[in-house]
Amino acid sequence: MSEKTFEHGALKAGLSGAIAIGWLVFLILFLAFPSEFNPEGYAPNEKFAIILLSVLIMVVLLGGLWAYWSLSMMSKKDWEIFKVKGFKWRLITSIVYGLALLIFLIYGFWYLWTDFSFWQYLAIILVVLLVSGGLMGALWATWSAKNKADMAKCGEDFGKSLKKGLKKVLKKKKKSKDIVLIL
Repeated sequence: MSEKTFEHGALKAGLSGAIAIGWLVFLILFLAFPSEFNPEGYAPNEKFAIILLSVLIMVVLLGGLWAYWSLSMMSKKDWEIFKVKGFKWRLITSIVYGLALLIFLIYGFWYLWTDFSFWQYLAIILVVLLVSGGLMGALWATWSAKNKADMAKCGEDFGKSLKKGLKKVLKKKKKSKDIVLIL
């Protein structure tokens, strides 16, 4: 199997930047101006729900884009990490948990928690982030402690291939700039 190249990485990075800037523009305009759909403005709980919905959309767009790219860049040796016992179900659990949590928070802010102050809504988000971080940390810490040797080997191999691929891309860019300068 031929070695995979880091093609279109700059295009994906540019697209990610454009999506992030578009999201920030949406966020600023949404928070600064009332909508023509709702001239009185949205209640704080609805604002939190809409912001979380926009985060969910960004996660799906950017996560899908980069997950597809990174999986397509993996060599046969890199796929060995998926053979380590417990990795796949922890990965799937983490993704499903994150998406389900965002959906639950959107539902909660829109329908359940309607009479709280801004600071109480912020507290809900912070508590959920802390508890989720603890749960995910516990889920992955136990696994990584058991599989330290396998992780070190897989991480070292992946790091070497990533470094090699990035060097090739940078050399190509330098050569193309030199050609442009000569012209």
